[in-house]
Amino acid sequence: MKSLHSNVVRRVDRLPKPRRLSDALQPLFEAISNAIHSTQERYGDQLSGKGRIDVDVQLPKGSSALTVNVSDNGVGLNEKHFDAFITTDTDNKIAIGGKGVGRLLWLDCFESIKIQSYYQSVGGGIRLRRFRFRLSNENQITDYEDAEVVETSPQIGVFIEFQGLRSNAYAEHFPRRGAYVFQHFVSHFLPILISGRSPNITISCGSESREYPKDIGDIIKRQEDKNDIETSSYRSLNLSLMECDKVASSDLRGNHFIHFIGHDRTVRSQKIDAKLGFSAFGDGKDRVFHACLKGKYLDEHVNQERTDFLFEDSVIDDIVNEVCMPNIEGFLAAPIDEMRFTQREVVERITSTYPSVAFGTTEILQEHIPLGELNDDAIFGHLSRQRYRRDRKQDKKIREVLNRLKEGKIDSDTFSQSLREAADAIEDAEQKSLAEYVIKRKVILELLRILIQKVRADDKDSAFQREDVLHSFICPLRIKSLPGGDTNVEAVSSHDLWIVDERLTFAQYFSSDTPFNKLAESFDSEERADVLVFDHVHGLRQDSNPSRVLLVEFKRPGRKNYDDNENPQFQVERYVRMLLSGELPDVNGRPIKLSKETIFYCYIVADCVGKMNDWTFSWSATPDGRGKIFQPRDGFNGMIELVTWDKLLDDATERNKAFFDRAGIASSNLI
Repeated sequence: MKSLHSNVVRRVDRLPKPRRLSDALQPLFEAISNAIHSTQERYGDQLSGKGRIDVDVQLPKGSSALTVNVSDNGVGLNEKHFDAFITTDTDNKIAIGGKGVGRLLWLDCFESIKIQSYYQSVGGGIRLRRFRFRLSNENQITDYEDAEVVETSPQIGVFIEFQGLRSNAYAEHFPRRGAYVFQHFVSHFLPILISGRSPNITISCGSESREYPKDIGDIIKRQEDKNDIETSSYRSLNLSLMECDKVASSDLRGNHFIHFIGHDRTVRSQKIDAKLGFSAFGDGKDRVFHACLKGKYLDEHVNQERTDFLFEDSVIDDIVNEVCMPNIEGFLAAPIDEMRFTQREVVERITSTYPSVAFGTTEILQEHIPLGELNDDAIFGHLSRQRYRRDRKQDKKIREVLNRLKEGKIDSDTFSQSLREAADAIEDAEQKSLAEYVIKRKVILELLRILIQKVRADDKDSAFQREDVLHSFICPLRIKSLPGGDTNVEAVSSHDLWIVDERLTFAQYFSSDTPFNKLAESFDSEERADVLVFDHVHGLRQDSNPSRVLLVEFKRPGRKNYDDNENPQFQVERYVRMLLSGELPDVNGRPIKLSKETIFYCYIVADCVGKMNDWTFSWSATPDGRGKIFQPRDGFNGMIELVTWDKLLDDATERNKAFFDRAGIASSNLI
């Protein structure tokens, strides 16, 4: 009969390699775990008084090799445990979470392993078993001895000496400082150290030593246990909440952690700094938070190396959010309240600028924001999503009322009530959307007023920088690529031409009195960008109906000198004639077709000074005396209005005054 042969070298080579410091310590922690189980088996309820483990770590310095000694006074490597030791993937300790691969991790990590154990034989005598353990496909056990001991009262237990690190990821990631060993030991074994089921463990790194669980009391300042938390998906879970000295996290990548425990060992330490929203807390800012979570569900879903769980990361997130955070919020009420105050300020700042997302009081809004979230963009995103969901519900209510009206299911007695229901569905948030739009208009007017003053006061070359900002509010342009490599210039869909006339609010840009290819060339040249807006006539219309066209021409604020061909009346009339001829293309390259009945509303936005004042001397004054109007008798239907920059802003402010008053910002300078 033939049997399968185990390729131990290949088996070890396929083991996951460490990617961080805590992974590299896993083989050492496996040896300590074995020692803990051995002392638990020997001493039972007397473990805390009699059980003992000593760990001595001599970290490499220069060319010296790592040396680690682990000794315990447990049951020793007796026949049962030795048989399990020489059987790969044993189920000897499966009931307590053993996966049978711990010693394979030793082979993957250390170059030399010596094991010595005194144990009690089946016959009652004391025996000494010692050997070397090496990585090989055959004869992994060498220099083997097993003999009865004649000396009196030897110390039953196991002594293991590890030396050197293999030239793999363990050599790269194994810690070089004792502080890392202490910190990760506490993190890894925290559940056992606080459980009352721990032997006395001494960890020595060079000249520094720590004793556990005694020294754990210096780290944990406050502890609260939540046992038997029932969940629908993860069965019963136990959560230990701890306020710790910040030294507990000093060598970890973060401050606050939830340690997910499988069979009394830390499998995953989940950082929750972002969820809490603060770093160290307490009067001296010297406290951090740690929690340990354990339960049968976690025990049953640990991989064989005990380095991770078998479920998706989303399960970790769900457990943190649904099980842990509600309990953590109560345990850390004081620092969380302080963080909430800071978050409140962020929320109020956002809702003052974007009232549409203020669908409730600040306290209600914070209920829809993760506990530790302080980022403006993220908070706005959470509020916007919630606003969208509320809008959907409101739309449904309105449709239901309208359907009842259409179907005649509402009589005269209930008609008023139905109208109220529909009105009530349009909640305060809709009014705040309007307020947000009004605030935007107020800011634009204030900023334009400042920019115009700056442009007037500066006739140097640097003025174009402010002019560029100025016209970007009014009529921003962009290059549009066309098939065949050609380009066109067009305005973007968002503009603020309502400043000129409310009829322009939703008007679409369609043409210019300068060919688009010429304007496109200006983008590629070194010409100042403002030539694309100033001193050219721009055509707009509200829809495809050609019965009404709006033309706008902007002149730089404060400009007095013009060329003869820039007479605004002649410039507009010349462009109207070109439009009526049908020879001009629109932004999409299609010919513009207008009838002779088309009405043209033409605006010249300029300061009425210098040559502009001379050209418009015979024009009629506007009723308020601050502008001028020219009404052509022949040629085209419509009018040309000269609007000064000051009048432009004052009229726009006056038109919006009722909105500003309603929003409580009429007298406020938002800049």
